[in-house]
Amino acid sequence: MSEKKFVCLLFNLLSIYPSIAQQQSSIGIINSSAIDVDSTFVLKFEKPNDVRLIYGTQGGSLEYGSKNEANPGIPTSIFNNVNDFVGIGLTYKILDADIIFSLPKTRLLEEDRENLNQFKFSLSYTGRKFAVRGVISDTKGMVSVDPMDRFKSEADVHQFRVSAQLTYIFNHQKYSYRAAMFQNELQRKTAGSFLLRLEPFYRGLGAGSGLVPSSYDNIQTYGDQVGLEYLKAPGFLVMPGYGVTVTPFGEKFYIAPLIFGGPGLAFNFYEGNLGDFTYTNFEWAAVAALNVGYNGVRTYLNLNITGDINYTPLNPTYFTSSNLKISLTFGYRFVDLEKFIPRSFL
Repeated sequence: MSEKKFVCLLFNLLSIYPSIAQQQSSIGIINSSAIDVDSTFVLKFEKPNDVRLIYGTQGGSLEYGSKNEANPGIPTSIFNNVNDFVGIGLTYKILDADIIFSLPKTRLLEEDRENLNQFKFSLSYTGRKFAVRGVISDTKGMVSVDPMDRFKSEADVHQFRVSAQLTYIFNHQKYSYRAAMFQNELQRKTAGSFLLRLEPFYRGLGAGSGLVPSSYDNIQTYGDQVGLEYLKAPGFLVMPGYGVTVTPFGEKFYIAPLIFGGPGLAFNFYEGNLGDFTYTNFEWAAVAALNVGYNGVRTYLNLNITGDINYTPLNPTYFTSSNLKISLTFGYRFVDLEKFIPRSFL
């Protein structure tokens, strides 16, 4: 199945879902005036907990180049790393957890690409003004490509990343970050907010059999990164952003785009043919996401499209990574378990 057919299928599901869902009413929605929010814009559900199933596909590229080479071309293969994935998630009031695994030998994106072996776990606390999300991602079997499209690595690049996303919501009285990201609140009217995210991270990259064939790997081109074997880097990103949730067909239908982008600083430790080195660099990152769906009292259906890009210069080499993810989530709300987390904590 092609990417275009997959997207069409998801939109068709979204269009027919409300007609097969059970009839919803104001029962099951409670006034949010007790908390710091404008209840004409945001309401909470009586059942604040839900379990969800996730299915999707993603593709990405990892480019490794050198500033010592002029006029890099555009690689003909945009997605060199592809996999489909399944996952399960759980929301318990203000806590959200998701775990995702890649599916072997399945490709909804373009054929004839390498398959990935990926595991991802995220845990979030989403408050009214602040949201904190921790993410662990472990990806094996990646391919690195040359920006001049002369060669690519073996499918044995290993990438590991741990990060914490600390997000402040400026217009928290009218804009619900929970409704936009996790659908566990109801955004009744269109509203938006400026956002500010601080993201400390630690990343590791192992080259396996090498990023560059020996015939191209020389000091004149790659400097002290010649024969790069691994790269480890703690760092942080500062990314201002903006999010808006539009309710064009009533409060239960939503379109919620978000965008973040900004600079970062990384402290790199790496080893190559010439030994161990350290290097501190500025880098840039951006992420854009679109959530579209139906948010009912007992069930919800969400289509997510997310793209991100990151540029990491090491002098003279650099990495550019980009990813596109498309996923469909079905969620079901269940009973309130008051005794574990009192409602006064929300």
